[in-house]
Amino acid sequence: RVPLRGLAPHCLWLLGVILLMDVSARPANHSSARERAGSKDEPELLPPDHLNGVKLEMDGHLNKDFHQEVFLGKDMDGFEEDAEPRRSRRKLMVLFSKVDVNTDRRISAKEMQRWIMEKTAEHFQEAVEESKVHFQAVDPDGDGHVSWDEYRVKFLVSKGHSEQEVMEKLRSGEELKVGEE
Repeated sequence: RVPLRGLAPHCLWLLGVILLMDVSARPANHSSARERAGSKDEPELLPPDHLNGVKLEMDGHLNKDFHQEVFLGKDMDGFEEDAEPRRSRRKLMVLFSKVDVNTDRRISAKEMQRWIMEKTAEHFQEAVEESKVHFQAVDPDGDGHVSWDEYRVKFLVSKGHSEQEVMEKLRSGEELKVGEE
């Protein structure tokens, strides 16, 4: 007898791989927050290594969760490795019924394509909203344009310098060094 504990995520992955074989979609970039040295209320200015729904990580490594992220979208958090099997099975059934639009209890390539496009659109909308937040962070005067000085201040603050220190150094024409990473 095969233990059911942890089986649901593997079944879901297999289902996703099988259903995605004939479907081609290009997920949008959605970055996640990352720890850094700068101010905690300033958004990160550099992209993170992992981007949800993108096949490769920023460092070139394969994203092992790509198929699950594209197939599940926001629902991915509900499928933890150690989740209770009955609950995971119910979630899989609900998810299957969402994809099976014509309710024939089978998923066609068109239904899968529609589902993936829907999840991709969700990723894209999240990326648009996130980019607005990041842009506002580097455009302090709110004029809709980022000057080199505005960007440079926020970049140096994200690298651990205080905003006051950066402003003073820029006014006096002094250079600020960014540590090697």
